[in-house]
Amino acid sequence: MRLGVPSLSALQAFEASARHQNFAQAAQELALTHGAVCKRVNELEGHLGVALFERVKQRLVLTPAGAEYAKRIRVHLDQIRRDTLDVVQQGRETELEIAVGVTFAAQWLIPRLDDFYANTRDVRLHIIGRDQPVFFDDSAFDATIYFSTRLWPGMPGTALITDDTLVLVAAPRLLEGQPSLSLAQLSELSWICVRDLPRAWDDWLASQDAAQLKPQRSAQRYDMFIMAINAAVAGLGVALLPRVLIERELASGTLVQAHAHTLANPQTIYFSYPAQRRDWAPLQQFDAWLRRAVDDYRAARSGLSRSTCS
Repeated sequence: MRLGVPSLSALQAFEASARHQNFAQAAQELALTHGAVCKRVNELEGHLGVALFERVKQRLVLTPAGAEYAKRIRVHLDQIRRDTLDVVQQGRETELEIAVGVTFAAQWLIPRLDDFYANTRDVRLHIIGRDQPVFFDDSAFDATIYFSTRLWPGMPGTALITDDTLVLVAAPRLLEGQPSLSLAQLSELSWICVRDLPRAWDDWLASQDAAQLKPQRSAQRYDMFIMAINAAVAGLGVALLPRVLIERELASGTLVQAHAHTLANPQTIYFSYPAQRRDWAPLQQFDAWLRRAVDDYRAARSGLSRSTCS
């Protein structure tokens, strides 16, 4: 190995061993012998002058330096794989990996992808469901769409939707034919809460000077918006949900607005990508289409609001 440049085979052996934390499983993945993997990892440690693993009670455990190195190497190996595929697939479809919040993907993005494919012939999307930012260090994804109160540090990008609202919704049967529910009636129902909006109910009540109102039943708590949406559709209670995620349910009537008061969504929807992918043609194609899709969504939403008020 040249000084400062470990061999690719040594890096692959280390990355697989780090991921499995097991030399035998790494050897099976790489179609090598157990001894060959051990030798390459030992050579890499010798080359770096840094211990990457510790053997603890016959278990393979990454050192702090090894864990950090594994995260970085994984990204670069994945990038090499992608760059190789790009060269091989010239003139053919290019795969674009987009990490997206599970609910936004299911409720907003995927129903619009038919338009993307109708207008884009040489890009195929791989939608990866992600609801937390921890995957950034572990994957060379091409872009991400996510809810947050700010753009994630170190990630170029732009705000897609900044004016979403939280709407109080319920299954129609809970309203029993009424156009809406009073605060007193809301207190008699179970309140559906979502992990990513922990203060939604408190803020909604405070904005109406009704902070003292408490539910008479235990609240229901869900990790994902899609779970809360389905709980509301099933009539399990009332929920404060981002309008952008429930447009289809409101349009179909499976959910109805249970109270006229709305609240600005504290989260913005962002589109971000690694800096090194900024000028990549497939990413630029998806970016342009996504902006058009958001513009169309806004226009349709404005038209619906005008027709509702007319």
